[in-house]
Amino acid sequence: MIYYVDNSERSDVNSPSAKKNYEAMGKSLEAVFGVEVHVQHYSQVSIDEVKALNPQAAVLSGCGTPWEQFIKCDFSKEFELIRSGLLPILGICGGHQIIGMAYGAEIAPMRRLKPGEKDTHVGTPSEGYFYEMEYLPVKIINADALFEGMGDVITVHEGHYCEIKNLPSDFELLASTEECRIQAMRHKQPPAPFGKGENLTY
Repeated sequence: MIYYVDNSERSDVNSPSAKKNYEAMGKSLEAVFGVEVHVQHYSQVSIDEVKALNPQAAVLSGCGTPWEQFIKCDFSKEFELIRSGLLPILGICGGHQIIGMAYGAEIAPMRRLKPGEKDTHVGTPSEGYFYEMEYLPVKIINADALFEGMGDVITVHEGHYCEIKNLPSDFELLASTEECRIQAMRHKQPPAPFGKGENLTY
């Protein structure tokens, strides 16, 4: 089983429609992961639930929440899971940034647009900021099982204007682009999940 944490902003997490939506999301994700997927909103994450379900790993989703609102969200329950060392954790996009936040890193926009650069987000919260929003080459800085067999440069679809500004202590840098230094990172000394295996966080 995969414990999938939804980091989207929604006010109806306990409603029947939300639960139905999460069941459908879980079924869709099962086709990707090839195993059962339990979806939980970040505000409802529970260490006790994770222990009871005994999943193989956790995946932290991305989100479209504007930066000013994102950094004010209460991710305390998710932070507890991240720092618990109970199981391997993969953070994608916003999930990657939440892992950084759990270990004290600053999250902020990459930079303001330079003169002459086109603003593709006029009228949105990210207006005036530089955006990585296309397929871009990402350079692998340190070899890792996550990128095994992919070579030194991989092409990845990017969609963000914020980044982790400082590498948390006990983490090593795995991948970078010209504009975003911390594209992927890994905990240097991960604890073993449930007493077995290796715990990697990105």
